[in-house]
Amino acid sequence: MANPIYVIGHQQPDTDTICSALAYARLKQAQGADVVPARAGAVNPETRFVLDRWDVETPTLIDDAAGDRLILVDHNEYSQAVSGARGAEIVEVVDHHRIGDVQTSDPIFFRTEPVGSTATILTHLYDEAGETIETETAGLLLSGLLSDTVVLRSPTTTETDRSIVERLAETADVDHEEYGKELLQQKSKLGEKQPREMVLSDFKEFEFGSNQVGIGQIETVEQEVVLDQRDAILAAMDEIVSERDFDVLLLLVTDVLGEESIALIAGSHTEAVEDALDTSFTDRGAFLPGVMSRKKQVVPPLEKTFG
Repeated sequence: MANPIYVIGHQQPDTDTICSALAYARLKQAQGADVVPARAGAVNPETRFVLDRWDVETPTLIDDAAGDRLILVDHNEYSQAVSGARGAEIVEVVDHHRIGDVQTSDPIFFRTEPVGSTATILTHLYDEAGETIETETAGLLLSGLLSDTVVLRSPTTTETDRSIVERLAETADVDHEEYGKELLQQKSKLGEKQPREMVLSDFKEFEFGSNQVGIGQIETVEQEVVLDQRDAILAAMDEIVSERDFDVLLLLVTDVLGEESIALIAGSHTEAVEDALDTSFTDRGAFLPGVMSRKKQVVPPLEKTFG
């Protein structure tokens, strides 16, 4: 018997990644495919809350995917993928980010949409397949969508996301604002981690031209829980820059209710980052009013500057 196909998201998985792997695996299984939901790292407190809330088992942990067959969800760049992905067979991609560097030898199903979450796209795929979204699956998709759009507050949110939230919330039998507030409270628990864990909890690596750039993000309703450990966090960032040979490492500490971020920086090229983000750093920190989305508000200007 052939090995199953693993539906898997990016390293340092967030709620959209985990819920998308689970929901898409369910859809593929309903269509008769031998697929298994998987993950490329530990689940964070918010995601653990979601899995417990909907009584769903944690996806299988994959340490090295070399030789496996993979369906990638919520990413399409090798720098963010599970270890061994370059030696794996990528058979599908479902994502809502920029097109990255994943390459295949044969044509594959590759679905991207400019929406706020991968969960939004998966809702479309269920509809296109004529498959009913059951209560538990609706809860998972709703969780991924609300998490990635910060309960529809993020600038990445589209009208499509808003209409799908209403539909999923009705199916899941929850009030999306009340449930969303529960998710926001769980995000703050990220600040209880050790400094290095905080930096790497929601972390992505990018290649912008010849520059290696790391961008982490901590979304919280209690910014000071994180910023009170500023010196220790900056020291951890310096260590990571040295270990991974980054040119720049940014950490966004995002106040999801205030809809703003504090950016901490390590590495070189501070002036270039200041130009890209139209800000200035003082003691390695900068205030970014209105900035909530790494994908939409930070990655594009940095890519333009460094690329």
